[in-house]
Amino acid sequence: MKQIKLNLKDETYESLEREFKNFVRLSTRVDSGFVAPSFDSFLLARLSENPTFLTEEAVQHLMLQGQYAWAKRALEKDFPDVVAILISQAADYGFHIAVSHTWKTDDLVAASKAWATAIVKQAQGDERQIDVLAAQIKEAAVSINIVQEKLRTPATRLAHALKQQLHDVSIALDHADGVIARERLGSLRSLLKLSVAYGSMREEDEQAVLDQQRARKPELFMVPEASGFWDRAAAWWRSVFA
Repeated sequence: MKQIKLNLKDETYESLEREFKNFVRLSTRVDSGFVAPSFDSFLLARLSENPTFLTEEAVQHLMLQGQYAWAKRALEKDFPDVVAILISQAADYGFHIAVSHTWKTDDLVAASKAWATAIVKQAQGDERQIDVLAAQIKEAAVSINIVQEKLRTPATRLAHALKQQLHDVSIALDHADGVIARERLGSLRSLLKLSVAYGSMREEDEQAVLDQQRARKPELFMVPEASGFWDRAAAWWRSVFA
C-alpha cells in the first residue's frame, strides 16, 4: 500500500477538521448508533471525491437506519432551509418572532445578523450560512404590535380603548370653548402620552395631533399676559399642560 503525504495550510487543515467534526456531530445526533469514521478515512473520501465521507461499515449502518440522507443534507447547505421551515411554520402554531415597534430597518438587519452569527457559531456551522440565515430571520420578524393584534392581548385591547378615547376627546375638544376646551386639551395630552408609552402611537404622531389642534384652536396654546405673581404662576402652570 502506497502513502501520500499532504502539506496543507493551517486554515485548510482547520476547515477540514471542522467539517469532519460537524459531520460526526450531526450524524450522531440523528442516529445514536452511528459508527464514526476516522479522520484519515474522511480525508481519503475527500480525495476520492466520495460524497459520503464514510467507511463501508458506517455507510451500511446508516443506510439500514434510513437516516443518512437527512444527515448529509444537514451537513451541506440545508441547515438554513431547516431553520427557515421552522420560522415559516411557527406562526401557524401560535409562535412569532416579534421585534420592538420602535426598530427601524437598520436595527432589524443588525439584530438578525447578530442572531444568525450566534446560531451558526454555536452549531459550529459554515460561516457562509450566516447571511442566508440572517435574511430569513429578518423576513420572518414582525412588529410586536402586529403580534399583539393577532393574539388579542390585553395590550391590544388597551390600545383600542385609548384610540377610541382619543377619538371621543378630539370631537369634544372641537365643540368646546373656554375653560371646558382647556380641560379637554389636558385630557387629550394625557391620552396621547399614554398611547406613546404603551406603543400604540409614535411620538411623531403625538406631535402631529397637537399641531393639528394648535391650528384649529390657537387660543388654547397661547399664554395670556400675567401682571401679578399669582397670575404668572397660574399662566406658567397652564403652559405646562397646554
